[in-house]
Amino acid sequence: MAALSALVLAAIATVVQAQSLTVLNSCSESVLLSTGTSYGTIHNNVNVAAGHSTNLGISSNWDGAINVGTGCNSNGSKCTTGGPTWNGKTPFSRAEFNFWAVPGRVTYDISLIYGYNVGMKISPAGSNCDAFACTISSGCPVRGPGSNTCYSPCCSSASACSSGALPASGGGCVNNAGPGPNSAFYYNTCTNAYAFPDNDGANGYVPANNVDYTCGNTTITLTLCPGTTSHIPK
Repeated sequence: MAALSALVLAAIATVVQAQSLTVLNSCSESVLLSTGTSYGTIHNNVNVAAGHSTNLGISSNWDGAINVGTGCNSNGSKCTTGGPTWNGKTPFSRAEFNFWAVPGRVTYDISLIYGYNVGMKISPAGSNCDAFACTISSGCPVRGPGSNTCYSPCCSSASACSSGALPASGGGCVNNAGPGPNSAFYYNTCTNAYAFPDNDGANGYVPANNVDYTCGNTTITLTLCPGTTSHIPK
């Protein structure tokens, strides 16, 4: 009987610790979710209609990122912003998650290094972890295609981003680590989102903002176009 009770308790613990990642599209248009994976598995190239949500079916050890495409054609091969590209030629907002490094926990962040096309909010279930949110409604230093979209802060101009979001010349984030020519606008507007690769203070770069969080609650919702911005100090 004791052994059976232990098995039951173990099963309950497994259910409690089950990881999930749901994307809620609160934007006024459909989006294409393109995913990149370093470890584990997740659904890829998922269309989510305006006002709808989807569970991305992550494995318990998934480590990777989601970038958002807008204005995409029917098969998702071409988008006005974002889409199936990781080079930043068309700007996109990016959310990063690591369910693998610390079992039973998840580390997450919002990255603007590749630009901005939709607002994002990462919310763990419950209120014991930081919920990061970023919405940019105006003022992009380098305007992207469509409305309220911005090129990478590592690019001094749209043409500088023509070969990718981290240009080797023509401006760029210092050594692909420190601030870029337009990073200040981003980290002042969205203090809880990466405005350059070492915006967390790595290698001594400043500011060292509160841009990534490790949470023990692994039931996560990524809301697109939340209409809010967080300003949570480090």
